[in-house]
Amino acid sequence: MFNLESFFEICSTAYGKAAYSVLVGAVGTVILVAFSNMVVTPADSIKFLPVIIAFNAALTGYMVLEKTRSFFQHKWLVAVISGLAVTLLSFFALNTFFLHITGLFLITLTQLLIMLAIGIGASWFGGVLAINHLGLN
Repeated sequence: MFNLESFFEICSTAYGKAAYSVLVGAVGTVILVAFSNMVVTPADSIKFLPVIIAFNAALTGYMVLEKTRSFFQHKWLVAVISGLAVTLLSFFALNTFFLHITGLFLITLTQLLIMLAIGIGASWFGGVLAINHLGLN
């Protein structure tokens, strides 16, 4: 059975905070893409997806380091991994959602590789901003 106290106990650890930040970034990507699909067609919204991924990955890289502060030794690596995770979770969530709704995949594997590079780079940049802004070593 689901125990709410154990859920909050897990989320209070550094790994739980990092997982929460990654989940928020992926959900934010899905929400922004869903909103953009209300305004334009899915074929046109895919043009905005690299910008959305970059924005959410950079925020996630910053948020992970802000929440965990000095717990992780290699902070830039944690930021890069969080950007990778946000991009992959967004890819699977969006493709599952669009396959269910339209019967077609929204993102191809070639587009995924491009978005992985964008997500990793943006998350690294967000991590560097967090390290410099928060004074982390």
